Amino acid sequence: TPTEIRANFKSIAPIPDANKLIDIVLSKTNRKTPTEIRANFKSIAPIPDANKLIDIVLSKTNRKTPTEIRANFKIHRIRRFYMRKVKFTQTTTTEKLQAIVDCFPKLDDIHPFYADLMNVLYDRDHYKLALGHVNKAKAIIDKIANDYVKLLKYGDSLYRCKMLKRAGLGRMATLIKKLKPSLGYLEEVRKHMARLPSIDTSTRTLLITGYPNVGKSSFLNNVTNADVDVQDYPFTTQSLFVGHTEYKYTEWQVIDTPRLLDRPISERNTIEMQAITALAHLNACILYFIDISEQCGYSISQQVKLFKSIRKLFYTVDPDNEEAVSSKPIVVVLTKIDTTPWDSLKKEEQDLITSAAEEAKASIVKMSNIDGTGIDDVKQTSCDLLLDHRLTLKAKNPKKAESILNRIYVATPKKKDNVERPPLIPKSVLEEWKRPEEKKTILEMQIEGGGAGVWSYPYQEDFQLEDPDWKYDDYPTFFGGHNVADFYDPDIEAKLNELEKEEEYLKSLEDAEAPDIKTDMDERMQAAWDGVKKKINYKREVHRVNRDKKRVIKKVKDADEMETGLQAKVGDKAEEIIERNTCKRKTLFDVMGVSRKRKKLGDDMEVDAAANHEAPMQVDKDNMSLRKKMRDRKIQFALARMEGADPQKLSTKVLTKSMDKIKYRIEKQLKKTDQINFADRTQVSKMPKHLFA
Repeated sequence: TPTEIRANFKSIAPIPDANKLIDIVLSKTNRKTPTEIRANFKSIAPIPDANKLIDIVLSKTNRKTPTEIRANFKIHRIRRFYMRKVKFTQTTTTEKLQAIVDCFPKLDDIHPFYADLMNVLYDRDHYKLALGHVNKAKAIIDKIANDYVKLLKYGDSLYRCKMLKRAGLGRMATLIKKLKPSLGYLEEVRKHMARLPSIDTSTRTLLITGYPNVGKSSFLNNVTNADVDVQDYPFTTQSLFVGHTEYKYTEWQVIDTPRLLDRPISERNTIEMQAITALAHLNACILYFIDISEQCGYSISQQVKLFKSIRKLFYTVDPDNEEAVSSKPIVVVLTKIDTTPWDSLKKEEQDLITSAAEEAKASIVKMSNIDGTGIDDVKQTSCDLLLDHRLTLKAKNPKKAESILNRIYVATPKKKDNVERPPLIPKSVLEEWKRPEEKKTILEMQIEGGGAGVWSYPYQEDFQLEDPDWKYDDYPTFFGGHNVADFYDPDIEAKLNELEKEEEYLKSLEDAEAPDIKTDMDERMQAAWDGVKKKINYKREVHRVNRDKKRVIKKVKDADEMETGLQAKVGDKAEEIIERNTCKRKTLFDVMGVSRKRKKLGDDMEVDAAANHEAPMQVDKDNMSLRKKMRDRKIQFALARMEGADPQKLSTKVLTKSMDKIKYRIEKQLKKTDQINFADRTQVSKMPKHLFA
């Protein structure tokens, strides 16, 4: 323990005030959370049907758990084997069902726009019931598994434990089969949700609405990169379509909604309710399209009446004044002015449109999708209104203003006297700032030329000429059949003549150089080298001859020569020595009946003098020569070996048991290591179900 007891008060962190603490918390929340509120419905995994889910679970159970059990095992081991099967099936099924529940969005946690949109498309009650069935089945499966695990603890035989496991897995499979309608409904919902457009509820948005066939989809195609189907019949657009455009270097979201009809909200169908949901929940600029030519099939008065009926969706009650305040900027767009101009309308119709726009505090813009008149004006007006509206909302928020002011410090110097000191700018600088009005800047020229990527920089501006008016003059590259660039210098002909003279002089110097002449020293060196080569070749030949002379060719003595040599040395005992050394082994001569002392009879045939004393037979010389060759060949083989043995039959020994075991092991090892070829009968499963578990 420390001997000193000293309080370290300096380690206490500073305590922020209330406003600073709020700023820290909100700033960290903004940094640690995503800025876009966009539901990613495309990431939901496919939902398997009931039968496929059962196959996945049982296949995984069979692969991940032991598969062999014997009746002679101890009972606690058998119980543990089947309990593991039941528990693993329960865990796998619970994981699969929980993943299905978690992948679908919860209506209470997502943005109100998506919650109401899903209520319109899929029915909130039906959606929650389907997820509730899956979640409840998970709890029932857990209860079934626990019950059968308790029963397996008291199983007294292999058969009883097996039947309990089978009953438990069967009840789980039956319960999953009962989920077939709910799983099928959720899979259809997932497919439809994956096709929904990705709408960011927090970004800058333009929302288009109005009667059918008033030009909403055509405007979306003209302003954005979307490609929405446009037809001359009504009710073409039946869902929400999203496009993106740019304004003031920021990305904007443009949404085309389905058509609306003037009727009570209880009578509107699913297609119309999608537009109502977007109008009610999205913080956007509303573009209400009115066809003043009445080619859509609805009069101007009907279109104005619809505008007044949906205007309630754009207002909120101010808590301070308790008055209705417009919560969204509105732009009334008058379309098809190419067929019916605004001036050609009746006075009553013009007043009707103007009064409705003034009541809603909306701006009126005229446009035509055919010739493109006013499209940019509609885009610019609506985007500016929405920007001003968003800035106004931020400025009215007291917490937002306080958080900004707390982070900003503006230094204001104090006056030391009452003397005014205006900024001093030299006249030379002011003169440089001035430029002639007729001269345009590079940026102005770029904007007039079509913008970046279309307009190219005029490099003629950098030309330094005697007269600046010559910068943009066209000059020919060829004139009179000659290249103009060859005559840019007045003295070019004189310079060309000088170059030609220099080339001729250099060529004459090369020709005047003397050829190579061999000297006496070179000839003597060549003669000496030839002499050395001759000596080398001579020594090689001498070495080759001497090498052949030194070779000793050993002559192999035959049996007769050996017997003659022994008689000269030993005398009569030579025959006894030969018989004693050769009595145990027989040569090929003894087997064939040929004596070592052969007697030549004529030129064609040799016979054994000891075995045959009769005169040789008179036969055809051609046949006798062939037979002689065959015999001579056999005798040559015998002489090569000199001494042989009696020919024996091949061994037919029966293998012992140990040899059979070794043979079996070798064949078994070969079967394991041998590769599968086309002769094998094994067929590998092409689509095993466990790979999809």
